[in-house]
Amino acid sequence: MKKCITEYYVVLNKAVEIKFEFDGSIVQTTERIDDETINDFGFIKISIPCDLKEYESISDAPVFTRSKYLVLLGIISFVIDDPVDVFGPKTNKYIFNEGGIWSHEDIENSLVIDKVDSTGLLSEIITKLKEISPHNKTLIFSLLDRWRKARYMEKDSEESLIYTDEATLSYFHVLELLGDLYSKKISEKSKELIKEFTSKYNSEILSLSGQSLENENNAKLKLVSSILSKDISVASKIMYFLKELGLYSNQTAFWIKTLVEARNSVAHGRRVFYDKSIFPVQPFFPLVSNSIYPMQFLRVLAANVISKYLGVSLYSNEWNIINVYLIKDDHVTKEYLKRGAFESIEEIDTNEIAIIRGGLNSFILNKKISPSSCFKFYEFYLSTEIDNEEFLYTNIHAIVILYESTKEPGLNALLEKAIINTHKLECNIDEKFRDTMYFLDFHGFETPKLELLIESGDIR
Repeated sequence: MKKCITEYYVVLNKAVEIKFEFDGSIVQTTERIDDETINDFGFIKISIPCDLKEYESISDAPVFTRSKYLVLLGIISFVIDDPVDVFGPKTNKYIFNEGGIWSHEDIENSLVIDKVDSTGLLSEIITKLKEISPHNKTLIFSLLDRWRKARYMEKDSEESLIYTDEATLSYFHVLELLGDLYSKKISEKSKELIKEFTSKYNSEILSLSGQSLENENNAKLKLVSSILSKDISVASKIMYFLKELGLYSNQTAFWIKTLVEARNSVAHGRRVFYDKSIFPVQPFFPLVSNSIYPMQFLRVLAANVISKYLGVSLYSNEWNIINVYLIKDDHVTKEYLKRGAFESIEEIDTNEIAIIRGGLNSFILNKKISPSSCFKFYEFYLSTEIDNEEFLYTNIHAIVILYESTKEPGLNALLEKAIINTHKLECNIDEKFRDTMYFLDFHGFETPKLELLIESGDIR
C-alpha cells in the first residue's frame, strides 16, 4: 500500500477564511496557488488522502477521493452559503513519501465570512457530523449535496434565469428526502390511531369481545389502513416533519402546498406556452409562474430544515428574518378582512404584519381574493401609509388592480395618489410602470387607467 495525497483547489467568490479537518481530510484557504494562478478572494485547498495498492497508479486517485471531495464541497457550500464546485483551476497529486509529512492534528476550526467570525457555527456542524451514526451521515451528505446543487443552479440563474425551475425542484428534493425519512414514523402513528379507533368501535358499538373482537380489530385495521394510507401525500410527510422540527404553522403549511404545486409542474411537466412575457424576459417558458416567495426564501427553508434535523443553529437567524414575511393562507386572510379590525403598522400583531407586507397583494394578484373585498383595507392603510416606501413597494400590484376596478371617486383618488407617490419615491417593485403594466397583463389584469397615467407623463 502507498498513501496518495490529492490537493483540490476551488475558487472563492467572496471574502472567506476557512479551516477545518474532517474524516482525515484538511480544508483551508490560501491566497494563491502559484504565481500564475491568482484570484481576488483566493482559493480553498482541499487535501484528501487515500491508499493505493502497489499496482494502482497515482492517476487512479480521483476514483478513491471523489466521494470525500463531494462531501467536503457540500459542507463548505453550506456553511458559507455559496456553491463551490468541482471545476477548480488546479489539482495536485503526490505519494506520501514524496510530498513530505502528512499531519492534521494541529488543525483548528476557523471560519470568517466578510470579516464576521462564524467559527462557532462551523465547529457546531463539524462536531455533529463526527458524532452521528454512519447511516445518518449518508442522509446528511445527500441533503447537503442536493442543497449545493440547488444553490449552484440558483446562483447561475440570477441573471440568465436558465435553471430557476430546476433549482426549485432541487430545493424541494431536500424537503422530500426528509419527508421520506419520517414515512415509517407516520405509518406507525397512523396504525396506532386507527387501532385505537377500531378497537373502541368494535367493543362499544358492535359489542364484540374475546376472539371475535380481536379478529374484527385486525380485519378493520387492515381495511381502514388501506383506505387512509392513500391520504399520506408528499405534502403530509413534509408537514409532519415540520411539526417534529418545530417549524409547522399555518404559514409554512400554506407554503408547502404551493411548493408541491410548483414541484409537480416541474417534475411532471405540462404545457408551458405563454403568448405574453414580462421582465426580466426568460430563456424558456417558465414551468412555475406564480411563486409566492423569492428563491432565497426556499433556499433558507431547505437549509434550516437540514440544520434543525442535524441539531445545529446554522441558518436559524436567516429563518427568523424570512419567517416574519410568511403569509397565512387565503382563508385566514379573508377572515381578517371580514373582521375589519385594522390597526396601525406600529400596533398590529406580528402574526398579521405579513398580510400588510405583501401577503394580501399576493392573494389579489393570484386571484384568490377579490379586489372588492380589500377596498376598506387599502383605504385604511393608505390614509396613513401613503408615503411609506415599504408599504407601497410590497403592495403596488394590488394598489393598481384596485385602482382599475374601483368606481368610487374618493378611493380612486387615494389609489392614484399612491401610484404617483410610488413613482416619486422610486419604490416601485418593477423598474418602470410600463413593466408593471406588462406584469399585470401577463397575470390577466387589464390596466387602461394605469396606461393613461403613463401616457400623461405623471408616472414612468
